[in-house]
Amino acid sequence: MPGPDQVRFAVAGQTLSLVLGSCISTVFIGRNSGYIVSANHIMIARERNYGVIAKKSARQQIDEILNTYHEEFRIPDEEIRCLHVVGAGKKVNDTSFRVHDENIEETRLVLSEKNIITLFDDTRSYYFATYSLSGGDLSVFIEDKLGNTHMSYIIDLDKLFSLYLQKLSGLPASALKPRNRGFEEFVDHGAIVFITGEKNRANV
Repeated sequence: MPGPDQVRFAVAGQTLSLVLGSCISTVFIGRNSGYIVSANHIMIARERNYGVIAKKSARQQIDEILNTYHEEFRIPDEEIRCLHVVGAGKKVNDTSFRVHDENIEETRLVLSEKNIITLFDDTRSYYFATYSLSGGDLSVFIEDKLGNTHMSYIIDLDKLFSLYLQKLSGLPASALKPRNRGFEEFVDHGAIVFITGEKNRANV
């Protein structure tokens, strides 16, 4: 589990866990001889002077993930995917509280500037999520603590990496948004091969 301002990596047989309130995370997956999943824990996404609470911006943490893939694992850009942007919730009614909104805006801006396509986006709530690698499969569990909904699904990573992302019309997808076109598109293409907790799906 990455703590505030931290980046963590996991390989086959390992699990990454996230617990996010107003913080946000970008989850990446890279492929060389196997698959390597990574996640960060962005407290305050915008660039700022060095502080006690939040030391690394979204840009710094995303760069750290990409640089590690490039330099340590020798994975080129075409073998890296931004799997998930998750978190950035608000449970207070104070309209002056905008940290979650600013985290989403800045993180999406950084990804856009880098021409990185996001596959899944589950933001604007308090989420618990896990990502477990087993060979060519990635098991994802995501729970919206405020909405009292959850979803567990398995991604066939070989199939996912074979898809031409620019031709997918529903990105970014969401597991927890009802009748989400992007999620169903991944199912139709065979990239999502197992699902439980599927009450939000159109055919249930």
